[in-house]
Amino acid sequence: MTTTRVSSTAPASVEGQPERNTTMNNVTIIGRLGNDPETRATTNNKTVTRFSIAVENRFRDNDEPDWIPVEAWGKTADAVSEHKSKGDQVAITGHLTHTHWVAADGTHHNRIVVTADSVEFLHNARHRDEVTA
Repeated sequence: MTTTRVSSTAPASVEGQPERNTTMNNVTIIGRLGNDPETRATTNNKTVTRFSIAVENRFRDNDEPDWIPVEAWGKTADAVSEHKSKGDQVAITGHLTHTHWVAADGTHHNRIVVTADSVEFLHNARHRDEVTA
């Protein structure tokens, strides 16, 4: 007879304190920028840089990548804007952010993006082109 042990990631309740639900919202992806990053300042003078990265989808039969929208803020936004361009490879660590809005015509819209907590610069597309030329 085989015994299987299953452990829970939920914390044990502490006597006298209410039990908490545990959730996790962490994302780690590696991919290449599909376009040059677009940077702007918000009305509160915060810098935001938006870009999409192509990520391989190993569960599909074709070679089409998934395009993941990414937002970086503050110093991370500045660094991506200054040093990265279309084709560069990056590693993103962050979390999912959901935005919901209602347009003037009454239609509801939803958008989910990866909000980058950190961006690691991997391979530079310009360098790759120089090496293969």
